[in-house]
Amino acid sequence: MWNKLFAVGSLMASMTQGWMLGAYITGLTGDAVSVAFSILISLTLPALYIMLGGAWLLIKTEDELFDKAAHWCRLALPPMAFALLLVSIATPLVSQDIADRWFKLPDAIGLLPIPMSCALAIIGMDWMLRRPKVLHAGYGWFIFVALMVICLMAAIGLAYSIYPDIVIGRMTLWEAAAATESLQFIFWGAVVTLPAILGYTLYVHRVFSGKATELSYD
Repeated sequence: MWNKLFAVGSLMASMTQGWMLGAYITGLTGDAVSVAFSILISLTLPALYIMLGGAWLLIKTEDELFDKAAHWCRLALPPMAFALLLVSIATPLVSQDIADRWFKLPDAIGLLPIPMSCALAIIGMDWMLRRPKVLHAGYGWFIFVALMVICLMAAIGLAYSIYPDIVIGRMTLWEAAAATESLQFIFWGAVVTLPAILGYTLYVHRVFSGKATELSYD
């Protein structure tokens, strides 16, 4: 029961995030096109999280669970790539300024590494997932690294496209910013907490590094 409830909750959270992403990219207009696009993204974005979970299991597990994770990744890769393509198509259609940044020289040349790296990562994952022997040879980590590249490139591309807007065509970053005093308070809080979070994360990663094996006290 717990596993089923956890799965439903995770699916709802990822679909909600997909809806928010679709609405954000279309400028929070709320019209029929925005709603339809949000629905489509909410149905496909969970595939990214399936890929991330499966890729992590490829690093941490062996045998039967390893094979299941590879199967889940193979199923999730096409809808994930489709969602990425949809976002890439919709973003320049929302704003003429974004379209100019994407397709006018010399800006287009500077942005070219983003779609190229994403395409190469997807092709590489597809090639490797079709070859279980390569995965079992210890190269399962490539899937996770490729996903990190895609997420990073997508974030950089979106940030570059909408800057300085925080809501496309409606509100700039400077208009949405809090008071200077509030930002200074947050900054010093981050100076203290961020190193602690990074240190804790590295420590936990070291403690739980390696493959997850059967529990033994020998």
